[in-house]
Amino acid sequence: MDEQRIREIIREELIAHDERIKAETVTIRVNDQMKGTMLEILKNMNRGVTGES
Repeated sequence: MDEQRIREIIREELIAHDERIKAETVTIRVNDQMKGTMLEILKNMNRGVTGES
């Protein structure tokens, strides 16, 4: 393999790695938002149950 092709492969791998990291970051943020939403729902459900008793 010549040096130019090796550089291209490394560049492609770095770009792919960067895209994977971005996707993982988005997934983590979405999961955190979902957890927050679920906690709010549970709190509201508990308030509703407490209020009805």
